[in-house]
Amino acid sequence: MAKSPCLGPLKPPIVYQKFMVENLTVIRPPILKIYYWEGFDITGLNKKLRSNKPEHEHILAVPVRQIQSQPLKMIFWLRNMSAKPLELKLKRIQNCQCQPLQTRVGFNQFRQLFHCPHRRLVHVSQEVLNLQPDEVLPLSVTAYFFLYGEHYLTYEVYTGDGRKFVWNFKLEISAFDSEKCLLTKELLPINIKHFQHVTQPIWVQNITMTHLAFAFASRERNFKLHNSNLTVPRQSVWPLLVEYRPLDYENEIELILTYDNTKAKYKIKARGVITDENEITDMPLKDRESSDYLYVIYPNRLSFEVNIKQNRTQLVNVHNYGQKCMEFRWQNYIISDFFAVTFEPPIFRLKGHHSKLCEIRIGAFERLVFFRRIPIVLEVHRILDRATQIAKAELSEIESIDDPKWKEDSYVEHVFLHLNIRVHSRSNDEKSEDISDEIGGDCAPCGGVGTEVAAGAAGTAGAGGAGGDGPAVPPTGEQQRAAEREELVKRLSAKRFLNANEIIDLSMSIDHRITIFEKLFWKYLSKSNFMRITPERSRKKFSKTYEQVIEMNQASSMAVDNRLYVDHNTIMSILNRLMVEGINDLAKNWIFIPAEYYDRTN
Repeated sequence: MAKSPCLGPLKPPIVYQKFMVENLTVIRPPILKIYYWEGFDITGLNKKLRSNKPEHEHILAVPVRQIQSQPLKMIFWLRNMSAKPLELKLKRIQNCQCQPLQTRVGFNQFRQLFHCPHRRLVHVSQEVLNLQPDEVLPLSVTAYFFLYGEHYLTYEVYTGDGRKFVWNFKLEISAFDSEKCLLTKELLPINIKHFQHVTQPIWVQNITMTHLAFAFASRERNFKLHNSNLTVPRQSVWPLLVEYRPLDYENEIELILTYDNTKAKYKIKARGVITDENEITDMPLKDRESSDYLYVIYPNRLSFEVNIKQNRTQLVNVHNYGQKCMEFRWQNYIISDFFAVTFEPPIFRLKGHHSKLCEIRIGAFERLVFFRRIPIVLEVHRILDRATQIAKAELSEIESIDDPKWKEDSYVEHVFLHLNIRVHSRSNDEKSEDISDEIGGDCAPCGGVGTEVAAGAAGTAGAGGAGGDGPAVPPTGEQQRAAEREELVKRLSAKRFLNANEIIDLSMSIDHRITIFEKLFWKYLSKSNFMRITPERSRKKFSKTYEQVIEMNQASSMAVDNRLYVDHNTIMSILNRLMVEGINDLAKNWIFIPAEYYDRTN
């Protein structure tokens, strides 16, 4: 039997250096960033980059743009995940059939030169990147839209350890096309166990510079259009409100769009589910600032879960990384009979390298709503000087050939906030709570926080006093405080209507972890004069009979009974306002430390 030849010692497989696209910044985008994140398939790209394959190919599709649109700059933030320095080299590969042409470059001098227009469609600013371990560097890509058609621009990426990647940038440039107006390819999943009529959007995009009027129609069963005649402003995204009740787990809807005697048919998928699904995306909640992206909203994505006829509030932080003081204006987003999104403050100014906390208020009406990817706009304006403001107010009707400064607009750019809203119907338990003032049974709204210690203390005391051999062990101070806290939670949770002090006591008892911020906030609140009776108020003396005093007491008791029914939304709005004022005042004393000087171990 012949022996197999010896192939030498076994070699372990090569382990390549890993890196990933940590974040994406789109400068002045016409739509939300999540469309670019999904169009580039950053999730799939990161899986390929973190794998150990020596080669791969990936397509980065830019959403469709109109011919002669403004250039679009995109910044890919690359992070080196290896423990060694990483070198990346980019090289453009020609895909077109353009040939060099004989070009005159001087007197009787000719050269073979490229006149390929495709080279100018995509421009990569850095062709060589050197990343240190755990370092993040930007890769800037600018797309230009001056050539009709669908184009693929290929770049080869070489790493220092011998890997090779092929990245294809796909550009789709066209004039207005009625078959490319819908951003929604699939309806939001609908729970078929609930027999409810839920309204959701189909997002319609207008890439042109004029307002467009569309007409929609469909013959599908259980499919209703609320605004079949829709006018979309220029370069905007507008919702087509629909109601759909799926008949199966997998469905397909045919929607007909009509514009200027031209029709386009769309096939939209619709899924029925048994359990509600949340939106799954790994897009970061915080954008990275750069010299072209100076105004950042954190978090850049919010989700609201509310009931019918309820209000909810969340906070976002707006930071100005620029050097100039700018004015910011929120655009209210209100759809009649469905919901309203308002802001506090609606207009504010920010100095350079300063932040501002803003309230996002959601008010739900009487309809069930399920919206995702609502584009909330924050406009950025430069502050005009006083003379320019007077000139704009006094001379706005005069047209001048010289086009003076007062004719210029203050608008600079806009920033998007990604918003998700879901309105639920109120359950029977919540309706019964509204009717009855007393709640039977044991209530534990704190979800077990601190109740185990109290229960253990009660059990220990009971065992020692009833069946224990020795004397009863007195509870410790911590056990006593836990028992008092549990008793306070039970007593206050059994009441339907609470005053302001009882709400504070209940919230403090549920979450009894005291932080330095909480101490500072309540210390600030105790020293403030918010909603307090000032000592300067004069007190009037009256001499009344016994009958007059009795009548006044009865009237005041009736007024107190009427005031017992306080709207919960009013209470929450007061608490939110207190929280915002306290945080803003505390933030004045904060010292912002650069990340490289911040010790995370302390």
